[in-house]
Amino acid sequence: MTVRSIRRPLIATGLVAAAATLAFTPSASASVPLRAAAQADNAALPTIAIGATAKIEAKGAAAIVPVTVTCTKALEFDVTVKVAQAVGQTMRAGTTVRRVTCAEGTQQVRIAVIPVERPFAAGVAFGVATASPCDPYCTPIHDERRLDLAL
Repeated sequence: MTVRSIRRPLIATGLVAAAATLAFTPSASASVPLRAAAQADNAALPTIAIGATAKIEAKGAAAIVPVTVTCTKALEFDVTVKVAQAVGQTMRAGTTVRRVTCAEGTQQVRIAVIPVERPFAAGVAFGVATASPCDPYCTPIHDERRLDLAL
């Protein structure tokens, strides 16, 4: 067996693979209507924003995080709020998932986040809120910011 006799089948296999890839790849223009519809509906997507200050309750057993939700039409979806805080050499963190019914317009919900191991303390923390309202395209929305935890 020579190098030439091995090279020809490899080249032929590569050409077949390249042709198959091109044959099954959709054209860029095929997705234009979908992208245009998604961009047209972006105005209908809800928004989410974490408040700047969360309130500590029950000696640090929970942080009540204000979340502002704005919807252009009534929707119901899950909101996940995560809070992390570094105190000295320790980390305090918690996550809560809550079902929110968003009426048309802007509303504020208060979501209690329970720390996993150590209680939250007054001071600086970091918060992240995410949601995936499945209307119309299940586009995830999120907000993240520095939080002040206050008593």
